[in-house]
Amino acid sequence: MRMRKRHNLAPRMEACSAYLIEDPAAMRGEWLAAFPEQDRLYVELGCGKGRFTVETAQAEPTALILAIEKVPDAMVLAMERARDAGITNVRFMDFDAANLADIFAPEEIDRIYLNFSDPWPKSRDAKFRLTAPSFLRLYADALSPGGQIHFKTDNTPLFDWSAEQMKKEGWALSELTHDLHEHGPVGVMTDYEAKFYAEGLKINRLMATKGAETKNTAAGPLPRLRNAALGDARGSRKPQPREDAVRLTPATLPLCQAFFRDFEQAPELFEDPAGFQPYVYDEEKVAAWFSERQARQNERRFYILLEREPIGELVLKAIDAERRCCALGICLKNDRFKNRGYGTVAERQALRYAFEELGMETVLADSLLRNTRSQRSLQKAGFRFVSEDGHFKYYQISREQFTGGQREEQA
Repeated sequence: MRMRKRHNLAPRMEACSAYLIEDPAAMRGEWLAAFPEQDRLYVELGCGKGRFTVETAQAEPTALILAIEKVPDAMVLAMERARDAGITNVRFMDFDAANLADIFAPEEIDRIYLNFSDPWPKSRDAKFRLTAPSFLRLYADALSPGGQIHFKTDNTPLFDWSAEQMKKEGWALSELTHDLHEHGPVGVMTDYEAKFYAEGLKINRLMATKGAETKNTAAGPLPRLRNAALGDARGSRKPQPREDAVRLTPATLPLCQAFFRDFEQAPELFEDPAGFQPYVYDEEKVAAWFSERQARQNERRFYILLEREPIGELVLKAIDAERRCCALGICLKNDRFKNRGYGTVAERQALRYAFEELGMETVLADSLLRNTRSQRSLQKAGFRFVSEDGHFKYYQISREQFTGGQREEQA
């Protein structure tokens, strides 16, 4: 998926400059000497938005985590995560993994993480896969004796192909599984992994250990990669979100800031698309907005968490204790999380709260006429269509309708 360009990218990168290594080649062979409080070196190839990077650094404070990411719009989010968490044992760099030897001396790395790498599914592109023999030999040069590759992917054909290449190249494989989270979440997840887990997709994982038989760049000619096309990894059935992976949590300012930092407006929902202006994140304005909303006495505001990431905002508003009625509003932060069932799960949880905790008898909702995805989500949650005007469709659901629908689902 192509990431949208971040607004204010340059000043945001500058604000996190302490976490960026601009000349990594100058550090070759001296990484741990430059960070005397760290005693081992881990490298992540393709850190994305940095959830795995930051949480791994927090879990292993004596390890130096170096994250390589070629997409600056993702890297800035990862650096902001590290800065906001206040960790000191992680650094980021923009570098091509094919030139790994330019920035790491032989046997300088203790562990390499490959998380959800690009599968390059066509046979002619197999050489670009980060688990191709050419890359595996680069890793063998850079890893210390007994050093490891930790590899995770949702793409089963890529996983099986990669395991085969690793065996041929002399790596010792262990902890190999095609369903890492079969019995519940295991280890630190990436952003993609949390999303895939919530959707019910299986995650593949293995650990490859460098040994005496592991081939490096001095091992001779590389094998030719014939018939290396990858099949469809997931099939055509759309997965359904796991009910326990999506939850509502009361609004807080940090969650609000995290939500709006990655928020993107949908131009197709504006009545006048020509007048559409992309949303630009402003920390102070968000704080003022949050303070004003939290002061409202007749609202209950929540954030929708996918695992631990705020992916949406939900509010029960116009709460009328006498009439025992309120209205529901919901907004998901960008297209990555729309049309996946997350909104419906959150709406059901909000209805349960409205009826059981607030004592409401009726909950109302509305949707722009052109927002058909929102309308489908409301109907799946149990709302009934009431009427429409020139701009909106209006819905409602009663306590009896909701509890009756829940009984039917359980039956």
